[in-house]
Order: sequence, then C-alpha cells, then structure tokens
Amino acid sequence: MRPLKVLHNPKEIARRVRWLGRRISRDFRGHTLDVVGILDQGFVFMADLVRALDVPTRCHFIRAEIQNITDPNTGKERREIFYTPEIDAQGKNILLVEGVLQSGITTDFLLRRISLHYPRVVKTAVCLDKPADRKVFLEPDYAAFRLASNSVVVGYGLAWDGLHGNLPYLGTWGAPAKARARRRSARPERKRRARRQARRKAHKRRK
Repeated sequence: MRPLKVLHNPKEIARRVRWLGRRISRDFRGHTLDVVGILDQGFVFMADLVRALDVPTRCHFIRAEIQNITDPNTGKERREIFYTPEIDAQGKNILLVEGVLQSGITTDFLLRRISLHYPRVVKTAVCLDKPADRKVFLEPDYAAFRLASNSVVVGYGLAWDGLHGNLPYLGTWGAPAKARARRRSARPERKRRARRQARRKAHKRRK
C-alpha cells in the first residue's frame, strides 16, 4: 500500500480542537450542552472536543445506517436511514458531532429528526468538512478542517475499510511514485512537442 501523506499532524489537530472548544463554549455560555456523537467515525474527535469545552456538558452516542428495504406497496427497493437510540432533545441545546461531513444526506436527516423533538437549538460540529462531495445544502456550524478535494482521508477516528482510524494524524494517499515519475518524464516530451508544433506553424507562415 502507498505511504500516507500527512495533512494535519497531532499538534495541528489539538490546536484546532481547542480553538473549536473556545468558540462553542462562548456560544453556549450559561447553558448546558448536549453533545450527540455519530458512531463510528466521530468518537475520537468528540472525546477531545468535549474535554475542550468549559460549559456543562452531557454526552450521547447514536448509530446511523442506510439500509435497502423493499416497499410493501410497490415491491421496489428504496434506501432508508435508521438511527438508534432516539435522543430526548426537547428544550435542549444539541451539538451533533461527526468525524467527516461528505454528502450530508445522513446528517441532514438526523438534524431534521432531532428538530422534531423541539430542541432549543441544534448545531453541528465536524472534524473534516468535504464540501466537494455534498449532495444537500448543508454547512457545518463548526469545522476543524476543510478539504477541497474528495480524497479519502484516514486517521484520528476516520477509517477506511475499518482500518487506519487509530492513526494520531489526518492523512491521505498521495499519487504512486511511478505515476509521479511518469508525470515528470512526460513534461519534457510535452514541451518538445509544443516547440515542434510552433516551428511547423512558423514554417507554414513563411511559405
């Protein structure tokens, strides 16, 4: 497997999480905050984030999954989101915490369902925001990092095929060494072709 390229090292992550903790604490000063973590990829980020808060905090965890079910009326399959357990959100300040926000479909569903229980406010905090993958109009209220590309990111609780979530940093796979070498070797050839084409055009104009 290709080596990982470090996007954010442990010191950068710790510094950013502390910064988020100060922002969230300021916004909820004088209130109790109910922090709801989405398993599995948000538990490491949530553990550090709640320790960076200096407001009264209650912690909850929910598990969400998308299932293919058969509609009994039409016989056609459709995808539905299920989550457990239900959160008693009435009158509470809810902070929904997720490791990575990509398509936003599951997060948007959870926000809508929690809002049905009449919370005082619902906000979102994510470790990594990947807006390039977004399928719904949704922006996190608090984000530690943002990634412009849709590259797979692992570490700090984010796993790929169940692996690499234990890494203390956020990393992604760079291009293979052979591919980089091919790109480097292709550059001089492209330049030579461009020069030959320019000479041919100049020769035709002289004729």
